[in-house]
Amino acid sequence: MNDKVKNLALYNFAALALALFSFFMAALVSDRVFDHLPHLEDEMAYLYQARIFARGDVVIDTPQPQRAFWQPFVVDYGNTGHRFGKYSPGWPLILAGGQLMGQLWVINAFCAALTVALVYRLGREVFNPDVGLIAAALTTFSPMALLLNGTLMGHTSALFTATLFTYAMWRIEQHKKALLWGIIAGIALGLLIINRPLTAVGIALPFVIWSGLRVLLAFFEMPRRKGAKNAKLRNGENEPNFSAPSVSLWFNASFWPTLRPLLALTAIALLISASIPAFNQAAVKDPAFNLYTLVWPYDQVGFGTCCGRSSLPENGGEGHTIVKGVRHSRFDLSLMAADLFGWNIGTVTPEVQNHLQNDSDYWPLRGLSFFILPIGLFFGFRKRWLWAWLAIGLFWLVYPLVTDAPFLKGMIVENIANTPQQLKQAMNYLWAWVIFGAVWLLIPSIGFAIERFGKIKDKRGFTESLWTWLFFVAGSALIFIHLAYWIGSQRYTTRYYFEGLTALALIGALPIAWLARHINRPITYGIFAGILVYSLYTYSTPRIDALYRFNFITPDLAQGVEERRDGDRPVLVIVTGVDNDVRWRSYGSLMALTGPYLNDDIVVAWDYAPGTGVRDQILARFPDRQVIELNAQANTSWFADENPPTSVGQAP
Repeated sequence: MNDKVKNLALYNFAALALALFSFFMAALVSDRVFDHLPHLEDEMAYLYQARIFARGDVVIDTPQPQRAFWQPFVVDYGNTGHRFGKYSPGWPLILAGGQLMGQLWVINAFCAALTVALVYRLGREVFNPDVGLIAAALTTFSPMALLLNGTLMGHTSALFTATLFTYAMWRIEQHKKALLWGIIAGIALGLLIINRPLTAVGIALPFVIWSGLRVLLAFFEMPRRKGAKNAKLRNGENEPNFSAPSVSLWFNASFWPTLRPLLALTAIALLISASIPAFNQAAVKDPAFNLYTLVWPYDQVGFGTCCGRSSLPENGGEGHTIVKGVRHSRFDLSLMAADLFGWNIGTVTPEVQNHLQNDSDYWPLRGLSFFILPIGLFFGFRKRWLWAWLAIGLFWLVYPLVTDAPFLKGMIVENIANTPQQLKQAMNYLWAWVIFGAVWLLIPSIGFAIERFGKIKDKRGFTESLWTWLFFVAGSALIFIHLAYWIGSQRYTTRYYFEGLTALALIGALPIAWLARHINRPITYGIFAGILVYSLYTYSTPRIDALYRFNFITPDLAQGVEERRDGDRPVLVIVTGVDNDVRWRSYGSLMALTGPYLNDDIVVAWDYAPGTGVRDQILARFPDRQVIELNAQANTSWFADENPPTSVGQAP
């Protein structure tokens, strides 16, 4: 066995170790931080719908009395009498596999491990084994991944399908088993669409653009060359005849082999995507209905009075604007700068943990993860014109942020009343800034197409430059697209951007891999490993621990029920509110144990209208169960045989 094969085997072993470590950490975080329980409303709805799918149903009939068994983001649609989760069916359908196994956490753990393996393989094939291994390590130790992999959110599975789609697109371009890889890419993209549709648009955008250009190039290039060659042979001319060749020539040249896997990809992705309108049809008898609006009518993507909490009359009625979109992205990116790779200046103190639990503005620490990305782009771009393009983009981004340009806030002078004309002008400046950035992001596609159409002198340099750009656009497009969504995301890290982790890890790995290959591999890897471990203990651990028993979700309630159980009888827990103030967090952990069919060992029901007969309806539904009483006020609960917490005061 030669040294090259031995080294590759060593890289493969290290990548496998990282994948297993990712699986282990997902299991650890799920158990130690989240107690294998949903902590967000989103997770509650995902789990509820997954249990419906696991039984072979799409929706269920609304149980009565319906408010007694209400769960957050689970909808009762009166026109059909159906109950269902408001989200797209993709992630609940996947999570249903974990429900059937009795181990919900396993699904995200498997997806996390498979993602790490794919990142390694993609980096190894596009660049070199060092890039693949370093990118896999960055993905494994990313605080974003460590956190989300341990939850019941759909982002980890979305990252896996996004990475699989990207890898399949790479294999399609290698022209080996392209049709098979087109099918795989279609499955991956389809699963991503029905999981996170808006994310799928961002991830697929650069590949759609480049694939379209590839098809056009194949359409014109091969017939032209074949026509030129035939003309010379036939007429003895030095000047070729560029008249349009027959249709059969296109199919016999490169056009059909280029188009065929992309058609398979598109057809399969659309077929899988059809499950969204099919789910909507089953739920509300309208395939085009936006189920999100059944919970909040303003929960829509877009700008104006249709969208956002500020569209409500009591909040001004303005709706979502580009100013708010940019502000939310600045807040989120300040946290992502630390959460991406765990590199930051500062310590996660209890005050910082409190910020994570309650605030959604600028991250109080200074994240450093983004600083490696421009360096990675410099190493990935092997063409000088791309360096100029990168410099222009950095100036466009950095200068307004460093100077805190007033137009970023939609006003000319902060804290001074502005005329409507000044505000409109500032808004126009902001739109121009965003649009310029979006156009700038896509300009290199033209340069790559021109070079592809001609004769590529440096094939390796072209490939690495092209794919560095594709990775960068895929990661950046998520930021641009989510400007149109009315709310940011920080509680479970900046999860709207999470599916760009693979792309950003590959870019971030490039300069580190260069040091390993050109300076000293053992020293580089030693320092890199030390940084990863250091960030794991000093940043990731306290940062993720801030979500321990977040939203008051704790297994203590279930343990309290078990302590009060008589023998093996199934239990009915009736929740009664103090001052009629009951929030889902006060008994959310018991909600997680109560399935849609109300036949679980523990069922919780809320007596939402004491003295009106609701309690009698609940009891009549479960005549053979042991009844345990639970009192609640706001987010706090206690058993009837206990004294209320001091924060509640006297029991009613």
